[in-house]
Amino acid sequence: MLPTARKLDFADVPVIDLTDIHSSDPARRRILADRLADACARVGFMYVINHGISEEEIDLIFQTAKDFHDLPIDAKMEVSLTKNNHAQGYLHGKSKGTGTNIVENLQEAFQIRRPLAKDDPDLLAGRPLHGEIPWPSAMPDLQPRMMRFFDQADGLGYALLSLFEESLGFELGRLRGYFTKDMNSLRLLHYPPQAPDQEGEHLGARAHTDTNAFTILAQDPNGGLEIRNRESEWVAVPPIPHTLVLNVGEVLKVWTDGVFSSTVHRVINRSGRERYSIPFFMYPSFDALIQPLIANPDPSNIAPENLHTSMPRDKPFIYGEFKSRSTARIMPGNIKTGAY
Repeated sequence: MLPTARKLDFADVPVIDLTDIHSSDPARRRILADRLADACARVGFMYVINHGISEEEIDLIFQTAKDFHDLPIDAKMEVSLTKNNHAQGYLHGKSKGTGTNIVENLQEAFQIRRPLAKDDPDLLAGRPLHGEIPWPSAMPDLQPRMMRFFDQADGLGYALLSLFEESLGFELGRLRGYFTKDMNSLRLLHYPPQAPDQEGEHLGARAHTDTNAFTILAQDPNGGLEIRNRESEWVAVPPIPHTLVLNVGEVLKVWTDGVFSSTVHRVINRSGRERYSIPFFMYPSFDALIQPLIANPDPSNIAPENLHTSMPRDKPFIYGEFKSRSTARIMPGNIKTGAY
């Protein structure tokens, strides 16, 4: 049988209005920043409304996801991420990397990062920092469709980063300085339906935390996202019209010394229909040195940190080195340290 989760009490995952994210009124921005910080500390997940990405654009990217995942498997495997060392392209379902203590996910994905500029020193030096995106020949319009949404999500991500700076009392640009290379990533996810009496060994996405700063997620009406609260209870996070979901990643957890919660989550598609979701991941630069930037005033109040995706807070580390090792464990391919 599939594992269960209780229905959401909306006190669990708050809804935050981002109308004032670009306000010139310091008092209004401060109120919004405080609400953001409270949600990050209490839950690590929130819905956001008035985020600036239109419903039309969100509908278009979901159609793009469906169009890609409807391609024949041979067309998708043409751009399999197993053919490169920078984890871009198609991730087929029921796959994993070198990890021996994790179970394969049912999800399949197509994922990209922004291409490097032609004069970028890393590209000219032949480093595998991004690598060339393997666009499928069977879908020639995939690139402009994905990059259109990428640019909008990227803009929202950096606006939120500025708000995080304010919420933590940092000077403007303090966190932005960790993003000197645009390593952010857009993913088109597809989850097959799972019957209630199906064995629960394989889930759409196994329990994990996100190994980035934070994630912006668009989910379709079918639901399936679940989070684990501090009482180790699984709680469903159903889609709410006109919202995106925002969640804290491991990097933001480390920067705040565990004040912000990088909450464990999973996906089980119980809807009986095909499910799609569109996450956008805010990643620091490969060479960013990650360590706490503030001291936690309540060290006993920390979310569990014992997952395969958990990042350490007790010693500084180079982001890309951790990310490369993590990616090699969870994804097939030829991931090398330095590939991010």
